Amino acid sequence: MQGVHFSPCSRAGSLLTVLLSVAAAPCVAAPTVAATCANIQILADQLTARDAEAYCLYAASERQKVEAFWGATWKETIRIHVDTSYRISRALVPGHFGNRGFIEMPLRGVQSQNSALLHEIVHVYAPNGNRFLAEGLAVYLHQKLAGHRAFPNFGRNLDAEARGWLPRLESLERLNDVRTPTPLGSILGEQGAYVLAGSFVGFLIEKYGLPDFRNLYETGAYNTVYARSLQALEQEWRAALQ
Repeated sequence: MQGVHFSPCSRAGSLLTVLLSVAAAPCVAAPTVAATCANIQILADQLTARDAEAYCLYAASERQKVEAFWGATWKETIRIHVDTSYRISRALVPGHFGNRGFIEMPLRGVQSQNSALLHEIVHVYAPNGNRFLAEGLAVYLHQKLAGHRAFPNFGRNLDAEARGWLPRLESLERLNDVRTPTPLGSILGEQGAYVLAGSFVGFLIEKYGLPDFRNLYETGAYNTVYARSLQALEQEWRAALQ
C-alpha cells in the first residue's frame, strides 16, 4: 500500500496471528510526511525538517547500495516511519503482513546515527519466509555495504563475532527452520542468532557466489543448489571460522 502508513490499532482482528508469534507493533498515530526524496518518504512528527531531509538523503544512498548489489526487486516508494514508540527497527515483519516497503525506525537510532537502515532496506528488497536466510542476508549486507554500525555486530567483524557464539548452538538446522514472522530469538539469543546467520550467509555468498545464493534464497533447497546438505555446508563454514 502506497502513501501514509495507518495505525495498526484499527486492525486488531487481523493482527491476531501476529500476536501469537511476535510482539505486536506499537499503536502509532498516522504520521506526517516530513521529507521526500528519490522515492523515499520519511514519516515523522519528532524530527526537524532539516533532520528529516538529511535522513531521507541518507536512506536514498543506502537504497542505491542495496539495489546495486541485489537488483531492482522493489521499485515502489520506501516509507520510513521514525518514532519514539518503536523499540527496534522492522521491515521484514510488516512486509510479511502486507505492508512491504514500510520501515519502522526508532527515533533514537536516527539521532545516534546507528540505525540498522540498510539492514531494513534489504528486507524490503529481499523478503523471505526463511527468517534465518532473510536476517543473514540483511546482516551480511549491512556489514559489506558499510551501513552505520548497528545491531548485531556494531561494526565488528561478523566471523570473529560468530566464533564466540558457535559453542552455544550445535546445529544451524534449528535456526534454518524458523519461519517469518517467528523471531530467531526463539532458538538462540537474538544477537547471537543474527551474528551466526550473517556469518553463514556471507560464507555461502563469498565461497559459492551470489547466483547460487539467490537460487537458494528462492528455493531453500541446499542439496539442489550446492549438491550438499545444510549440515555439510555448516561443517565447511565452521572449519573456515577456525
